[in-house]
Amino acid sequence: MKKLYLTVLAAGMTTVSFCQKTFILSHQDKKGFFAVSAGASLPVGHFGSCSPIDNQASMAGRGLSINVAAGYRIIGRVGLMIKGEQHRNALQTDALLTTVYRNENDVWTVKADNWSVTTIMGGPYVSIPLGRFAIDARLLAGRAQAVLPNTAIAGNIGPVDMSVQTTGSTSTATALGGGISVRYRLGRSFSLNLNGDYTQALCQFNNLTSKAKTTNGQSESSYYSSDRPISIVSASAGISVLFGNHHRPF
Repeated sequence: MKKLYLTVLAAGMTTVSFCQKTFILSHQDKKGFFAVSAGASLPVGHFGSCSPIDNQASMAGRGLSINVAAGYRIIGRVGLMIKGEQHRNALQTDALLTTVYRNENDVWTVKADNWSVTTIMGGPYVSIPLGRFAIDARLLAGRAQAVLPNTAIAGNIGPVDMSVQTTGSTSTATALGGGISVRYRLGRSFSLNLNGDYTQALCQFNNLTSKAKTTNGQSESSYYSSDRPISIVSASAGISVLFGNHHRPF
C-alpha cells in the first residue's frame, strides 16, 4: 500500500512538473518568427477603378494573396523583417465593354489575363505582447513587379465584325507598405496569425500596342506607355514558427 501511494505521488509530481514546464515554455518570449499566410487581395483606388473617365483605371477585381515573412527582434520589442507577397487579381472584363459603343442586338465577348503583382519588402517592426496574444506593427519598403494583362475584345457593330487586342507588359517600381498582425500563441514554437496589409507602387508600362481588326481591314497603334498606380489591401491568415530567446538565438 505504501509503495502504491509513493508511485501515485511520484506520478502526480511528474505530471505537475511536466505541466509547469509546458506552461513556462509556451509563454517563453521568442525573438524571431517565420510566417506563411494566404487570404484575399482587395484592389483600391485607381487599381480597382472601372470608371470610363479615369485614365489610370486598372479594373482589377478581388483576388488571392500569398505571403511569406521572417523577422527577428534586435532591441527590446523592435526588430527587422522581410516579406514577400504575391497578388493575383482578375480583370473585371465587364468593365471593358462599357468603353465599346454597341447596340442592344450586338454581341461582344471579352478575354483577359490576370493582374499579377509581386513584392519583396523589408523594414522595422514592433511587437507588443498581450499574454498569449501579440500585436505586430510594421513599415516596409522594397520593390514591386507588376504584370499588366493582355486583353481581347471581339463582337459586331451591325453587320461589321470587329476585334480589338491590347498587349500587356511588365514593370518594376519602388513599393511601400505597412500592416498589422495579431498572433495567438499555440504552444512553445507555433502561433496563429491574422494579418492586414496595405501596399502601393507607381508602375510605368512601356511598349504597349493596340490592334483593331474589322471586315474592312486592320490597324495597329504605335508603341505607347501607361502609368498605373497599384494600391492593394490584403487580409490573410496563417501560421508562424517561433524561434530564439535570450539564451538561444535560434
